Amino acid sequence: MKFALIPAALLSLALAAPAFAAPAAPADGLEMVGSNPKKVVKFNHSTHKAIECTVCHHPVDGKENFAKCATAGCHDDLAGKKGTKSLYYVVHNKKDTKFQTCLQCHDKIVAEKPDLKKDLTGCAKSKCHP
Repeated sequence: MKFALIPAALLSLALAAPAFAAPAAPADGLEMVGSNPKKVVKFNHSTHKAIECTVCHHPVDGKENFAKCATAGCHDDLAGKKGTKSLYYVVHNKKDTKFQTCLQCHDKIVAEKPDLKKDLTGCAKSKCHP
């Protein structure tokens, strides 16, 4: 009788597992808009699929959080350039951060592949700011 319950328990866990997994990534072309509407960043999750979701979507109050960066209460200061509430700061800051920023990661890639510097770290006509 006990052995009959094991397959049922395993099936229950298998069906429940997706509920605990990260949500499906949004479609490519997600627009990140700060204070300058001319510098919209089109973010493609497919380009970043080798990176664990939790690198960017860091824990909040010790819990996983897959909200957008600029969600109210997160990095929703779209005009400021300093402080952890500033969207600009958490994208561009290169030092002294608790979590990795976009530019820190791009700089690491450029250190390995210098030919990508303009594409990954340029302010104009780059992959971030076309």
